[in-house]
Order: sequence, then C-alpha cells, then structure tokens
Amino acid sequence: MQAPAEEWEDPEWANLFRQEAQAHLPLEEILVRVPVFSTLSPRELWILARIVHPRRFVAGETIIRRGVEQSGFYLIRSGSVRILRPDAEGEEQVVGTLGPGELLGEFALMDGSPRTSTVVAAERSELIGFFKPDLMDIMVTDPGLGCRILLNLAGQMGQTLNRDYQTLKELGYDFLQDEEGLAAR
Repeated sequence: MQAPAEEWEDPEWANLFRQEAQAHLPLEEILVRVPVFSTLSPRELWILARIVHPRRFVAGETIIRRGVEQSGFYLIRSGSVRILRPDAEGEEQVVGTLGPGELLGEFALMDGSPRTSTVVAAERSELIGFFKPDLMDIMVTDPGLGCRILLNLAGQMGQTLNRDYQTLKELGYDFLQDEEGLAAR
C-alpha cells in the first residue's frame, strides 16, 4: 500500500519556488541582525541576500518534518512557528513556539542527522532559509566569508547548548555530576 504523496513530500524543499511580493525590510537589514551573520560586511550581506531562500507558509503548513535529514536552518522573518514532538502515546505536543528574529535548525549546517522535531507554521509566516549547499558554495567561492559564517555559527550553537543545559538544570537534570558527586570537567 502506497502512502499519500503528502507523507513523502519534504516540506523543507516543497515550496522553494513559491514567490510573493515582499513588503518588508531589505534582506540585508534582516540578516545583519542575526548573530550568525552580524559580523559580515555590507558587501557580504548583499551576496548572502542573493543566496538565501525566503519562503512563505500558511497557518498549519509543515515547515520541517521530524525524521527527515537536516539540510539547513531558518530565520523567522514574520509570523510564528510551533515546535512539535510526540508524547509517550505518540500524540504530537507543542513543546515550543518561536517568533520573528529567532532561528530554528541551526545545527543542520554542521550535522546531517534527522530532524528531531516537526515545525509547523502557527500563523501565516515568512521564513528565510539558508541551506548546506548554499554554505558549501560560499566556502568554494569566498572561503573567508564561509569561515566567518562557520565561526559565528559555532558561537551560536554554543549559546544554544548552554541555554538548553540551563533549562535542563532548572528542570532538575544534573547530568554533569560523576559517580563521586564531583563536577565533570
């Protein structure tokens, strides 16, 4: 029995060519506010603005499907998204909401493992995608720019891990203690 086509469609790529008029700030002005791109020169931001992929999603549309191999990250330009994870019974539960200016999936540029959550547009939303093939092209054509993006990305990933670790500590998970109760190094 074959599953419906919708189940096999990768939502990350499905609306790549969907274009609508954009009545927002220029992409360069949005990108410079993102920590991963904040140290780039105006020329580099101009180059990047021609590489990224603005995409629009309607409320309820799947942006990222759990279990699909990662390919890049998104910056939320407008609207909001819900992050969904299955509970013990397999029912999707909202575990987070992200809004304008926030990143999702930034680990995807460094790690090709499957997505751990499903992300769905909570309302009409515009996201800006930056994908691994885009980064690889930059690494070939402008290695200095590629290295700056990677260094900034590593810093952003470190901040994300630290924030998540603090959240886990607040929830009572103290996994940095070894068997003798000493802090791990």
